[in-house]
Amino acid sequence: MSFIAQVKFLPKEVKRFIATEALLGIGMGIFGLVLNLHLLALNVSPEQIGALNSVGTLVMGAAAIPAGFFANYIGRKRIFISGITLTGIGYGLFGLGESIGVFYLAQIIQFIGISFLITTEIQLLFSYAETNELETVSYSLLFAVFTLFSGVGTLLGGFIPNWFPYGNTKYQSSVYISAVLILVAALLRGILLPCVNNSFDKGKSKLLLSNIRIYQVFDKKILLIIFYLFLAGMAFSTIIPFQNVIVKFRMGWSDEYVSYLLTINGLILFFASMIMPWIINKFGTIKAYYYVYGMNLLFALILAFNVPVVVFSPVFLLRSGSFTLLNNMIESQTMSVVTEEKRDFFAGMRSLLRSVGSAIASYLAGYILESKNYTFPFLITFIILLASLLYFVMFIKPIFAHRLTDDKFSFEEEIQKDVEGM
Repeated sequence: MSFIAQVKFLPKEVKRFIATEALLGIGMGIFGLVLNLHLLALNVSPEQIGALNSVGTLVMGAAAIPAGFFANYIGRKRIFISGITLTGIGYGLFGLGESIGVFYLAQIIQFIGISFLITTEIQLLFSYAETNELETVSYSLLFAVFTLFSGVGTLLGGFIPNWFPYGNTKYQSSVYISAVLILVAALLRGILLPCVNNSFDKGKSKLLLSNIRIYQVFDKKILLIIFYLFLAGMAFSTIIPFQNVIVKFRMGWSDEYVSYLLTINGLILFFASMIMPWIINKFGTIKAYYYVYGMNLLFALILAFNVPVVVFSPVFLLRSGSFTLLNNMIESQTMSVVTEEKRDFFAGMRSLLRSVGSAIASYLAGYILESKNYTFPFLITFIILLASLLYFVMFIKPIFAHRLTDDKFSFEEEIQKDVEGM
């Protein structure tokens, strides 16, 4: 079945899920562009912003395990909608606040919400998708819509401060608008998306919770994957949370020009998300990983040097697209190799380790940017990606080769097969 045909026959729940992602993308796109600029205008230093990001990601990780348990017990949709609502409240509090203490409170609320959202989002989407083939298509479309409309939000974020320059900074109105959009998305999804129990009743959920330490925490496959996601979290947070600051001050551009570049960046991310299923089908999972890792390493290494604007801009966009492609492959493929009954627990552990990695990277990046060094974060990203590639070859490749998760997984056996096949 072609990609277009797969999209056409997606269940209506998936289509509603994806359609409402547009509001989330616009709201987060606006917020992502203006928040750091809003904080800088309130005399919050880059190092303090890095510390805020670190605290947020640690909170997100701490909330991930309870979120997975609650999703198993009271339903994924309830936790999912609660997460979007808390995110919107956190956004609004950033607009109201003027002191670092209020910003920490807003960050904690926001990241509890994001933790609830990301811990349940993929599993909820996959539960509507019905088949493994449609899972990959659904995830690609979801992320594609998010990145496209996040780009729209980023573009708007460059102009709204000039259209409505009201408040304690000219960015405050933009922060409020982003909060409203997130809350509207929560309302629409609460109305339009059905509750599904994924074949679990409360008795089974209680049994799962009582046995979770025995057969899930010590699942070797899950533990290997979540450390891989720890490295992915570090690679993500070295650049992404600060990319507007990096572009603005490395290039010396105005907010409008930054929004133009990041809007184009959003379109690149949209394209990268759309082609992910095609790349996996064209080259196979393992070869696709090698090619995408190679592109990421090359682009990160180029940006680690003080290249001129004419080189920086296109390579920056290519790096963003290739990294999004890699990140989406990691997110969808690692979830697909985990059995349904373990997905909520895995999502919590995944969020926890990603958050720890992100917290370390965010604090380090904030410290580096405090000294106005806008190239070194790319060098750090290169080193992390190289370590991630080596870990993939040694530990994750055998898991992906063993796609039949109903069979007993033997890491040692797969490594031996891999060695013999070299």
